[in-house]
Amino acid sequence: MIVPKRKRRLDGIDQVVLSFSARGLTTGEIAAHFEEVYGAKVSKDTISRITEKVAGELAEWSARPGDPVYPVLFVDAVVVKVP
Repeated sequence: MIVPKRKRRLDGIDQVVLSFSARGLTTGEIAAHFEEVYGAKVSKDTISRITEKVAGELAEWSARPGDPVYPVLFVDAVVVKVP
């Protein structure tokens, strides 16, 4: 994995880091994964900065008021073979 000239980061790397972070991986585990799978060295600081970018949006989203009604539909079925 090679970063093109005049670029600091690969496209799509933010989404990968956020996905791993959401799954509970630490910054060290994410850095180790990138080095093992992609052969790219990503510092823990870079990973932290990527996750901090969306921390404000996440806090705002989680504090939003909920809807008064949440419609729910349960579907159940039983299949019986009749000879």
